[in-house]
Amino acid sequence: MNDQNRDDVMARLERLGFEVQPIPETSISLQPDLVTLSDGVTMYVEVKTRSEDRVLRGDMEAVRIGREVEILTNLDKHNSISAEVKHASRQLDTAAQSDDLRLLWYRADRGPFVSGTKEQIGSSLYGMRMVLADRPSHPRRPWHCAYAGHADFFRFPEIDGVMIEVDGLISLFLNPFSPRADAFAVSRIVRVLAADDAVFDIQRAIADGQIFSAGGDAPRRDDAALLEHLASRYPETTFVRFLRSGGVTVMTTIDGSNEASN
Repeated sequence: MNDQNRDDVMARLERLGFEVQPIPETSISLQPDLVTLSDGVTMYVEVKTRSEDRVLRGDMEAVRIGREVEILTNLDKHNSISAEVKHASRQLDTAAQSDDLRLLWYRADRGPFVSGTKEQIGSSLYGMRMVLADRPSHPRRPWHCAYAGHADFFRFPEIDGVMIEVDGLISLFLNPFSPRADAFAVSRIVRVLAADDAVFDIQRAIADGQIFSAGGDAPRRDDAALLEHLASRYPETTFVRFLRSGGVTVMTTIDGSNEASN
């Protein structure tokens, strides 16, 4: 863990009105990074950094000199993110009591090998996939579908929420499977960020028809069966196929053979 990241998160929490203390690192036990207090409620915070997408780096480094290439960045669930969420869950659960709140705070590195951090983490947390669908009063287009894949929030209910910070902008994702979901929903961190429209509530998004949702018994390993499952849940919608979710990164290399800078 980079101490600078911890210190930056600590300073930001203090500006949001929290009393914050760093937790000393030890070599023999798992510990989160920070413990906060506000309105008499204790909240533990683990800070992680999304510093590199290895696949993206490999694709970028493979671009030949003098070429400009559009590289598709995978925005679907990432196993490397899931592994970090699992580790953070253990760290938070080690320190917190049953009523203490637990927050995972992700910071995106400003380096060239990071892209689509918010979307990648969101897909991993909610098992989000893209599905092409015809919906009444809407033209055929891609829609987000929660729980179409395996959701880290379901696997790790010890985490109440995940903060994602990209270039200073923060978004808070709520975990509907947390046993403290109701308490976290009215906590200071949620109240403050909700005023800036920076809180994503998956249950509200589903209820408002902004995204689809697969059920707990969904056949997630079989796309054809999963499309039938969704059709049974949304009979007025025609589900066509699942799509790979991606974003485009443009990589340009400069030919320095004529004394140009590389």
